[in-house]
Amino acid sequence: MLVSMATFEHLPIRVGGLAEAVTSLGESLRKYADVMVLMPSHGLLEKDVGGDFAHRPLKYCDFRIFVGDRDYPVTVYATERRGVRIFLFSNEVLDHPNVYQPREIFMQKMVHFTKAVPGLLNVFLKKEMVKPDIIHINDWHCVFSGALVKKYFKIPFVFTIHRLCHERISVHDLNEVNLSELVDNNFLEGELFNIEKFGAHRCDHLTTVSYSYLNEQWRNFFSTFEGKTTYVWNGTDHAFWNPAELDYAHLSRPERRARLLQDNGLPDGVLFFNVGRLDAEQKGIDVLLNAFKLIMQNEVGGAGNVRDQIRFVLLGSGDQHLEHEARQLQEQYPLNMKAIIDYLGRETTREFYGAADFCVIPSNFEPFGLVQLEAMCMGCIPIGTKVGGINDTVIDLHYNSEECTGRLVLPRNPAALAQAMVEMASVTVGAEDKLEGMRTRGREHVIMNFNWDKAAQRYLLAYQNKATIKLPFVSYAEPY
Repeated sequence: MLVSMATFEHLPIRVGGLAEAVTSLGESLRKYADVMVLMPSHGLLEKDVGGDFAHRPLKYCDFRIFVGDRDYPVTVYATERRGVRIFLFSNEVLDHPNVYQPREIFMQKMVHFTKAVPGLLNVFLKKEMVKPDIIHINDWHCVFSGALVKKYFKIPFVFTIHRLCHERISVHDLNEVNLSELVDNNFLEGELFNIEKFGAHRCDHLTTVSYSYLNEQWRNFFSTFEGKTTYVWNGTDHAFWNPAELDYAHLSRPERRARLLQDNGLPDGVLFFNVGRLDAEQKGIDVLLNAFKLIMQNEVGGAGNVRDQIRFVLLGSGDQHLEHEARQLQEQYPLNMKAIIDYLGRETTREFYGAADFCVIPSNFEPFGLVQLEAMCMGCIPIGTKVGGINDTVIDLHYNSEECTGRLVLPRNPAALAQAMVEMASVTVGAEDKLEGMRTRGREHVIMNFNWDKAAQRYLLAYQNKATIKLPFVSYAEPY
């Protein structure tokens, strides 16, 4: 079987969890099938990517596409990563270094990619005398390319929604770029065309990334496509997220924590860590900042006993208002908080997981989320919300004290989150040994239940028309 995967993110191009998911899935699928990844270059060809690919991307082919009233050249470059062939699409639009911003450029990039994918497959057929058995579309950015490939090459397509965005495009804009053939009146909302509903209707199989998220969005979206809809949990790269790979793996966690805090200008204490996009709508960072303030202001039961011991490191960037608020809190509580407004890479993030006591994940919704899995792999106990994939993957202390791997609270509730943080900090200060079982179980739980090999096998069932929502599901979390 030859599987083609269309995506806007693949390592080393990373904006969020999509890059990790597509990269790891492709590498795991490689055990069972041949895999090719199709992606805009995003300026990657101008960077030093020697350590990311098996070889420098080499020119594979040239062709031209028509967009509006003019044609554009497209050059496709080929390389490889761990047995997966990667095709990078390049021209004056597709080479823009930003993946999703500014929106005007991003939408142009989506159109160029839509037209370039069938162009590559034409050449691929002639050069290699084979066509993919499936095209796996990742998120709405690639839906139109999947629809064209299915129409002209009779290749089935699987559509994975990593997060519902309810994206729409005007019919006028589709007509202007010569894509009027895609317009289906069933998915018109006034003059706007619902891209995700169109993709869900046209695809052969529709998947999302967690059981809880599928249920949360069932009535509003997925129930319309019952019969071809299922979930496939993501996995995590537990070989990379491994305490043995830490710079100071020979030290104990308290020793690593003290060293890391000292490097960041903080005294030793109980370390809470958050990493990712600073966003209020999905990630709930405003809730986390408010929870931290409640603790610092002694407005939570028991906070007075641990307040001086609490350390909070925030690592990420995004919403400017949240960045500013985080910096203000750092100034207000210089012995308790450090805001690192940046993306420091996977290796540095691993060092924080390996030193922190707890990773706080306050999402308002989370289709799957990789942070809780990465944290558990590193022995960093997650404190998260009962939503989506977090609810699927973290076993709550208050639900199952014998098998627990973390602590869960309801979303959008700063007081509840603050109380959970104080509760867990109190355990750390009073009886650290009680948490060691959670750390050990967390890593074992992820390796056994949320690995990419299991995800790959599940996707293979979808590719082969054998996956349905009726497949057995084992719940690890408290229903909510």
